[in-house]
Amino acid sequence: MDKIVFIFLLFGLQLLCWLMGRRASKNVQSREDYFLAGKSVRVIPLMMTFLATQIGGGTILGAAEEAFQFGWPVLFYSFGTVLGLILLGAGIGRKLASFQVSTVAQIFEVVYRSALLRKIASILSVISLFMILIAQIIASSKFLISLGLNNTPFFIAFWAVVILYTVQGGLKAVISTDLIQAAFFSVVFLFSFAFIIFSNAETSMMPMPQLDSFVRVSSKWCGWFLMPLCFMFIEQDMGQRCFAAASPRTVSKATWFAAMGTMIICVVPVFLGCLAKAIDLKIPEGGSVLMTIITKTTNPFMTSIVGCAILVAIISTATSLINAISSNVSNDFKWTFFERVNPVRVAQGITCIISITAVFFAFCFDNIIGLLIQSYELSVSCLFIPLVFALFKKKGSFISAIGSVFCGALGFCLFRLYPLGFPQEIANIILSLLGYIIGDVTTSLYKKSTYAILREKEKRI
Repeated sequence: MDKIVFIFLLFGLQLLCWLMGRRASKNVQSREDYFLAGKSVRVIPLMMTFLATQIGGGTILGAAEEAFQFGWPVLFYSFGTVLGLILLGAGIGRKLASFQVSTVAQIFEVVYRSALLRKIASILSVISLFMILIAQIIASSKFLISLGLNNTPFFIAFWAVVILYTVQGGLKAVISTDLIQAAFFSVVFLFSFAFIIFSNAETSMMPMPQLDSFVRVSSKWCGWFLMPLCFMFIEQDMGQRCFAAASPRTVSKATWFAAMGTMIICVVPVFLGCLAKAIDLKIPEGGSVLMTIITKTTNPFMTSIVGCAILVAIISTATSLINAISSNVSNDFKWTFFERVNPVRVAQGITCIISITAVFFAFCFDNIIGLLIQSYELSVSCLFIPLVFALFKKKGSFISAIGSVFCGALGFCLFRLYPLGFPQEIANIILSLLGYIIGDVTTSLYKKSTYAILREKEKRI
């Protein structure tokens, strides 16, 4: 790899993103502008920011590493993401966009009429998104190390630029930079894929997907497929984009296009991971499977461009997560001691603190996909069932929702201590559903008994 080309191109793109973020920040006048881009995002920008949000360290670096170990079944991880986008486009995205809220957690207060439930949902969302953000930063660190750029000042400078333009303009800046970043990594990934297919004899050694390879990893299917799918409906960064759309119809169109783009791009790292396994490629200790196969099958110049595209994909996901976490923290909790301060400045300060904290904590973890799946599972176990019911009920029972959250959290902890001969992800959701049903029945019986007592009193009178 030509490191000079890589560094020049990377910081050139980041400089362009900083200029776009600075330009976007000039039009930010309120908290709604900062977190929802004035609720005026059109189809193409929305589609590109959906794509940029979903294509990150997990779907690129993590998927290639898992494919090197397990083969084609890793596509289930991509299928979960793609199906989630399709379902958003089929109507769920419109439902989300129809709520006049700023965060997904606020839906719990609207439907279940509980500020406490809103705060619980927000805390769970923040924890999950923060863990996913850490996974993106870990991915960037491991990737730079694999390129021979194990330099802490360089790493800090790189993320300092990202934090700067993310803090400046909020969601407007994120969407503006996502247009550039998503277009860049999409073109580079697809071009490099075509180049490898048509210019390397090694691709003829690539085996077709075999049924037995899917059977060997059947225990992982659920985590790979179900968690990204369910998480799509409850994650704040996706909900935030639905809320920011110019109309519910815009959400439907954008998610359909994003689903097609995500599926096409996600095939590339899985294919290259399988190819590396097929040719028995030796991966250096601490090295990246994806970059090792790219280095072997392309030239130094193209390797530099692909390396830059991978980092850009990680950045685009990270900036979305930073803004989403900041939205939860700023909008779901009251900061009375900041009431006299400009709300945009408060939001920028919270965003900056979150970003710096995530970079610090990234040094404490290592596994990318494992961290992502656990992050998904926590929120899905607790929030998926009550949110799905909230999308189709104008008024819900607080007892049902809190019972569902409690049982989901109980399952998340319990099934880790005492594993079942059954996918724990499904078990968590079933337990959460059971908690919701019990709460619903309890509420219904209480209302009936209360009504009966009132009727009895009326008769006596």
